[in-house]
Amino acid sequence: MAIVKVTEKGQITLPISLRRKLGITKDNFLVVESEGEYLTLRKVSPTKALSAEDPIWAMIAQGSSGKRDASARHDYYLAKGECRRWRKS
Repeated sequence: MAIVKVTEKGQITLPISLRRKLGITKDNFLVVESEGEYLTLRKVSPTKALSAEDPIWAMIAQGSSGKRDASARHDYYLAKGECRRWRKS
């Protein structure tokens, strides 16, 4: 167990021992959930990138985003969208 201090901006620093234990590094994303007085942080695990031959691409109109690396950076784009949505709220 570790005790951390919340800054004026609502930020915390995760202890290095926990970051190393969980493999959390710079630019990783964490899911934050609350239940009662408890907060839970969970590392967002990247999924295996889809190959160009995967039939899913035909189902999503050949990737309407125009991003050529959508399969490889899927989690990044999802997390980026979530961050934008979070900042608006």
